[in-house]
Amino acid sequence: MKFSTATAILAASIAPAVAFTTLTQQSQYSSNLRNRQRWTFSSSSSSVVLSMSTVSDPSTTGKSVGSATGFANNVAPSPSSSWDLLNGPSPEAASKAAASKYLHTFNGQTAAHIIYSKLLDHGVEVVNGYSGGAILPLLDQFHQDHPRHGDKKKIRWITNSNESSAGHVAEGIAKSSTEPDGRLAAGIVVATSGPGCTNLVTPIQDAMCDGVPLIVLCGQAATTAPVDAFQSCPAVDIMRPCTKWSYQIKSAAEVPFAMDYAFYVARNGRPGPVFLDLPKDLQIQQLTPELIESFLDGLGTYRPEDDDVHARNDDKDFVRLIPDTTAIHLGRVQQGLSFQVNAQGELEAVQSGHDAYHLDHHLTDTIYGGVDYRDIYDETKERKTGKLGAPDGLMAEMMDLIKNAKRPFIIAGQGANDASEELMELAETLQVPVATTLHALGTFDERHPLATNMLGMHGHATPNYLIQDCDLLICVGSRFDDRITGRPTDFIPAARQAAKEGRGGVIHVDCRFSENAKQVKPTFFVHSTGKKFLQEVNKAIRASPPSDPNRTKEWIKKKKQLEKEFPIQITRYNPVTYTVEDEDGNVREVTRTKMCAQGVIAEMNRQLVESGKIDDAIFSTGVGIHQMAAAQLITWTKPRQMLSSGSLGTMGVSLGYCMGAKLANGNKMCISVDGDGSFNMTFTELKTIGEEKIPVKLMILDNESQMMVEYWQRLFHDQRYIAVRNKSPKYTTLASAFDIKSIYCESEEELEEKMRSFLFDYDDEPVLFHVRIERTPCLPMVAPGQPLDNMILVDEDFEVDKSAAPS
Repeated sequence: MKFSTATAILAASIAPAVAFTTLTQQSQYSSNLRNRQRWTFSSSSSSVVLSMSTVSDPSTTGKSVGSATGFANNVAPSPSSSWDLLNGPSPEAASKAAASKYLHTFNGQTAAHIIYSKLLDHGVEVVNGYSGGAILPLLDQFHQDHPRHGDKKKIRWITNSNESSAGHVAEGIAKSSTEPDGRLAAGIVVATSGPGCTNLVTPIQDAMCDGVPLIVLCGQAATTAPVDAFQSCPAVDIMRPCTKWSYQIKSAAEVPFAMDYAFYVARNGRPGPVFLDLPKDLQIQQLTPELIESFLDGLGTYRPEDDDVHARNDDKDFVRLIPDTTAIHLGRVQQGLSFQVNAQGELEAVQSGHDAYHLDHHLTDTIYGGVDYRDIYDETKERKTGKLGAPDGLMAEMMDLIKNAKRPFIIAGQGANDASEELMELAETLQVPVATTLHALGTFDERHPLATNMLGMHGHATPNYLIQDCDLLICVGSRFDDRITGRPTDFIPAARQAAKEGRGGVIHVDCRFSENAKQVKPTFFVHSTGKKFLQEVNKAIRASPPSDPNRTKEWIKKKKQLEKEFPIQITRYNPVTYTVEDEDGNVREVTRTKMCAQGVIAEMNRQLVESGKIDDAIFSTGVGIHQMAAAQLITWTKPRQMLSSGSLGTMGVSLGYCMGAKLANGNKMCISVDGDGSFNMTFTELKTIGEEKIPVKLMILDNESQMMVEYWQRLFHDQRYIAVRNKSPKYTTLASAFDIKSIYCESEEELEEKMRSFLFDYDDEPVLFHVRIERTPCLPMVAPGQPLDNMILVDEDFEVDKSAAPS
């Protein structure tokens, strides 16, 4: 059954939105925005299907589509006639009628029931969380014997040891899962109010920093509870700075809209977390015809022209009608999204704003000539723009640089994770070296001769040296984080000079317009996805190949020479012979060789590569030496193979990430490479692993130290070590307490066999591998405050700028 106007309300709760501008504002930039998205919805009794197609831009007719009046019935139709509006007594009445029809499909259900149904609609299979009084109505929906289920599909519920760990498990699910639409799946967390909510701040902020889609559903004290009631807290206010959307439900009638909108916001644009606060009394509120009518009669009006700052930022109303239109605005006034519905019941998302929020949610596939960051939203500034894929204009100028550069270099960031084939085609066709960021490891197969592997503060020397000497830098889906640029003023000097001379520069591709010139001023900024950019560039190259196919020959020779001169060094120790006495009094000599983190990881990698299992492995890490050593020494071959906390640098995440990855990828070998410092923060999740029998592989590299910080104290604080030493427990004993198999290794002589057993003898059950290692720094390393090519390559004392101590 296909809805028309009813679909509008349903769709509005899923799709992202744009605020409207005046006709004058729209006309200033409408020529740059020639495509729109049409969202088509069909519905059955239990599911909603979303599809997308491209429609013509109505601005080509000369009519505004960005202003409120632009949606009135006098708008000229586009060539596709997709902008014919609905017939009815009034646009607002039509929208309300559609909403009423849609909401009545949930008549008699409680808010908790609707939430669970929406999780099913969106394909959720696993939910992590923890119990508490304020969330009991929703929690009850997950019970296997709840009468709602019958023979229907049930969502797997997993009780974690604490809410923070539940968040990290959900992140692991999201980081490692891709839906049929190509976007990451959303991880789901359910927790109670008060401390249950506040315990989730760290995983939510971690997800916000690294672009991970999460939906967090927390209980709250009842709306009838007194002020400062037990376990109440200002959850929405706490979560607002670290989420894409934070909202408290006001009525059961909002829940269908809020859940669909939450999934859309979490998974679209740059993904991120969404928080919904659920007062306990509203979880059990039943949707009735009277409640539906009351909700519709109380819908607010979207008025962006309101000069009252408080009114513009008010989050009291979630759904708003737009005067004199059939369009609906969702979210806050200044940070919300709006949609148009046509006569065919199709929701059309119209890009009408030119501010950060709107452009970060709506791709324009536009090429911008280099501008300063302070001017990127200033329409009065003279600038060049062009269409990605056009045969001339800025596209042609950009392609000239790409095809003629003699020392080109590619950075593949997280935004290239869904474009590994396109990236490979471009690199091979033009013979361009490729480096990856931490979150893009595996996007370019490191077995390929053009791979230079990870760059940055703890990256390989080769990409760090090459990027500083390149004449053209193509950055696809990375935001130029400080960990990959080194001292900003000294970043890519050769490319900067080439830009001045018109023979090179920087091409930056990002889905967020707000990244334009934020860290590095580009020669061209492309507001698009990495995949679309690479497809269009490859298409242009196939149509018109470079005139000199050998122009990068010397550049590739330099790459090979750097790799030969500056490999990753692994500390090796001399064997030591000991005299030992066994329990029977027998004396014998044994030879033992100490190990370092790099040596253990290298052996693990060797066995996985030689066995042919490396492509089927997913790795997680905590934060520290083990994290960077894994990034350096594992052969990354597939996108999203490395799950790690990048921007926030959250210790303790590896265990949860690994559990989530295994829950979402049951056919993969999921390995946690952790340090003792990180593992000690969250090892209570061994309880969950033991209970649920999640067959993960947990390797703990134990040097009884936070070695990365200890090394900084050595360099910057005259070896005054404090708060960096651990007294580790017997992790094998800890594992046995939760009925988990374990292996212990303390010498190189036994490493090969015990590593083999760890990797290949426990396919269907969890196993913990405790490896005792020495304290060694992670090198190479760019000293804080130094240029990217000023690297510490060997472990020796030297002078540092102590004013540039790392964070």
